[in-house]
Amino acid sequence: MTTQTTPRLRDQLRTLPTEALTHLQYLPPAVGCVNRCAMCSQAAGSDIWQLTEHGLGDLFHALAEEATQRGVRIGGGRAHRPGVLFPYLDNDIASYPYLDTYARLARDVLGMKIRVSTVGWSEGAGHLAAMHQRLADDFKDVFDGIRISLTPYATGYVGKSPGTSRDRYTDDLAHVLRTYRPLFDHLGHGAATAAVELRFAPLVGLGELTDIHVDGHHILACGPHLLIAAQPGADEPPYTEIVRLDERAQPVLSEQGRLYLHVTADAAEPTTQTVRDALDGVLPIQHRAIPVRLHRLRNADGDYWAVDPDFHPDGRFTALNLYPATDRHKASGYTDTTRHFLNTLLAYKTARRIDRRQKFLTSTPADIDGVLTALRQQAMALDPVDRLAAAHLREQILPQVSVYARALLKAGYPASTFFSREFTIDTGQIVNQGRAQALFRGLTGTNGEPMTLREERGFGQASVSSDRGPIWRITPMPFSDGHLPLAITGGKNTRTAHPTLMVEEMDPCHLSPVIRSTGCRLRRIPLTGVEMEHVPQSEARTLHGFPGAL
Repeated sequence: MTTQTTPRLRDQLRTLPTEALTHLQYLPPAVGCVNRCAMCSQAAGSDIWQLTEHGLGDLFHALAEEATQRGVRIGGGRAHRPGVLFPYLDNDIASYPYLDTYARLARDVLGMKIRVSTVGWSEGAGHLAAMHQRLADDFKDVFDGIRISLTPYATGYVGKSPGTSRDRYTDDLAHVLRTYRPLFDHLGHGAATAAVELRFAPLVGLGELTDIHVDGHHILACGPHLLIAAQPGADEPPYTEIVRLDERAQPVLSEQGRLYLHVTADAAEPTTQTVRDALDGVLPIQHRAIPVRLHRLRNADGDYWAVDPDFHPDGRFTALNLYPATDRHKASGYTDTTRHFLNTLLAYKTARRIDRRQKFLTSTPADIDGVLTALRQQAMALDPVDRLAAAHLREQILPQVSVYARALLKAGYPASTFFSREFTIDTGQIVNQGRAQALFRGLTGTNGEPMTLREERGFGQASVSSDRGPIWRITPMPFSDGHLPLAITGGKNTRTAHPTLMVEEMDPCHLSPVIRSTGCRLRRIPLTGVEMEHVPQSEARTLHGFPGAL
């Protein structure tokens, strides 16, 4: 007979490199998510493995003792939000039934704050609703920030699964906003403190990308988009790269881009006559024509083109990205990343002589209706020139903004919050991370690879993420004595035979234990002996109610 003993947790923690403590950022008490969003950037699994309340206490006390023994502070060595724990990655922390215990232990045992990101929870899950009310009432001092994420992919928002409803989702979102309003006010509104982020579906058009010269002018054409170089010339433009980020963490570019005429018209063909008429301003079909700056960019998939890829000086965002087929992806086409909601908010304020950074304190619900009407009018205006964009506005942008507006007013917020650049944040289209890759319909062959300049700024080689330096995660791993498919475990985790915590160093750009640029595997150290529980998806949906569940 063989007897196995498990080393005490403290003994195992003694083997960790000190950076695993000083650069710890992500300490999620669970993996797996009941929302199962199609665009999940972390490819979360369907089942949940989580620390029990007892296991949570054991871990936090052991970490505190080890840090004290070494004379270091947990998370104190990081450049980004030192002393703050992120209890989420491939989980939705609002569904964790012991989050109030987590907050108390973070404050009282580790001396740390927490940052929370969530799509919300169901008001009908009474135990969760009560827990979050306690957090909002009694743990304001523990929060460093909170972000509510509104996407069109959450199960409740989609409302097509049995037992779900978009109306119920709207009510649940209002409940979340109402519950945490005291905390939002305590922290102050802002992207780094308390805000709602709206992430929209991508507008993807597939089709041949024409790349030719007409009368010496370089021409690019795909779908309704025709780009004509303002000046003739055969030389290829140089690549545009991010040289650095400025003091506001905005990209400084190596090139200013070349001047092109951007014609939008479903009926336009890249013929010699069309090009000549467009340049002469006499194109005889319904169209839009504006001067733009075209940039030549590249990523791991190959070269691509970007039109006005960053914000305009007046705050608008109208970027268009065109992708030729490469040996890494066979599809060609474009993504129109125009931020229609943001642009409409700015235009509405400008029309009333309100600066884009100024608060619209006199706004009323009628002004919110005015923005929704303006979005409908934009869709109508696009019908004759870009049917796909018009449909995207009607079927994606408008419903999502409408849900947000209804929830905000139901929660009792003033209309000015809808117009607030600190609280209502249009982050544009979803990014190419995790499961979202499939939503770009073959325009990328590399998961996690930036597809736009703004994505490059977010998680590229010269980016906000790369500036943050090395980080670590401690997380439960899925455990089972048999095979578990990836859909259940999630894309970031490996199955273990017994309850296991994984301590892993992570690439800050892609949040994985591998350096993307070199392929170098980073350090991973398993810990055992911490109490965990497995909650299958069916049970999790009942116990850990997600927003929109009837």
